[in-house]
Amino acid sequence: MIAAIFLAAGAMPNIVVAQNCGCAPNLCCSKYGYCGTGDAYCGEGCREGPCYATPTPTTPSGDFSVADVVTSDFFNGIINQAAGTCAGKNLYTRDAFLAALNSYSQFGKIGSNDDSKREIAAFFAHVTHETGHFCYTEEIDGASKDYCDETNTQYPCVAGKNYFGRGPLQLTWNYNYGAAGQSNNFDGLNAPETVANDPVVSFKTALWFWITNVRPVVTQGFGATIRAINGAVECNGGNPGAVRAPPAGCAGKNFYSRDAFLKALNSYPQFGKLGSADDSKREVAAFFAHTTHETGYFCYKQEQNVPANENYCDKNFPAYPCTPGKRYFGRGPLQLTWNYNYGAAGKSIGFNGLNNPEIVATDPVISFKTALWYWMQNVRPSVTQGFGATIKAINGAVECNGKEPAKVKARIDLYTKYCGQFGVSPGGNLQC
Repeated sequence: MIAAIFLAAGAMPNIVVAQNCGCAPNLCCSKYGYCGTGDAYCGEGCREGPCYATPTPTTPSGDFSVADVVTSDFFNGIINQAAGTCAGKNLYTRDAFLAALNSYSQFGKIGSNDDSKREIAAFFAHVTHETGHFCYTEEIDGASKDYCDETNTQYPCVAGKNYFGRGPLQLTWNYNYGAAGQSNNFDGLNAPETVANDPVVSFKTALWFWITNVRPVVTQGFGATIRAINGAVECNGGNPGAVRAPPAGCAGKNFYSRDAFLKALNSYPQFGKLGSADDSKREVAAFFAHTTHETGYFCYKQEQNVPANENYCDKNFPAYPCTPGKRYFGRGPLQLTWNYNYGAAGKSIGFNGLNNPEIVATDPVISFKTALWYWMQNVRPSVTQGFGATIKAINGAVECNGKEPAKVKARIDLYTKYCGQFGVSPGGNLQC
């Protein structure tokens, strides 16, 4: 989520009115190809207009091409890690990014070819983080938040419109929607939803924000780009976990906690005690690899974008009959699904899973208990067979045997990473 750190109303420079310049006589063309006044436009690198010094001619970075760096394999390697139900998988595409790039030809062309590649890497690191591998198109629970800065009279809020995070960099606040819309020819104040439903406009807003607010600090190192995007929330130790993993705006960040996990663990003392100490560590690594993957680094509490007609009710289990009006889609760290799992988990743990499945996404201790219950019932028996067997036990029908290799790889990468942190080898049989 783009935080309030962005252009405070009183500190905003004159807004960009053109790309690649051809400015009005009283405006400078900045080194990044935008029209405006002040140091950012008329200072170092100014191309034309009333520059403070002699205009600096632009020099292309050889025959460097962003499209050659952002290949289909690169882009798909990011988005394929998102769950199939993610709204972003039907919005974000490489073609949309390249189409948007036509309006920001200066992106990815900064200094040497290596510098340019670092800029591209930084941009995609942030958009991957903000969207959960291109999973979501807008901020989770964003509609419940007020992002209207009424002190900004240049871009007044429209009644009934919400300016929460949307798009690859989660554009936020009325003044950013207004300015981005003015630059990219859409009505950001009256139609902020465009950023979440038009893929090219969506990427254009991300590139607009990047060029306007982040590009000036790219050469100062990646840390400076974090500060430019969400520094007030994440930097100076404010939220070190967010710097590493889950995107801002995640419902899970106010739900999942180590304390809740440890309380749930009291009901499953046999978890993480399997054979040798190394075997036990591998089980813990496997559990957290899967929960990290299923929840997007503990970002979401429940399955995203479930079709309205999908209730996950299997009537072949009369012992756990579905309750009218209740839906048994994925919830919790291991995304508990189906009436028979909710019924059995509830019976074992002590809650009414059939009449109140929502509790798995509202009570953090019960949520972790359902994950541990499922693990002990369905996954624990195969742990000693290797990590690949645990993938098969959790989602084998969907992912294994070459069906979803990117997702399998994502799970394996997390497992091997956690094994490394625990100081144990991952063992064999990693694939499924």
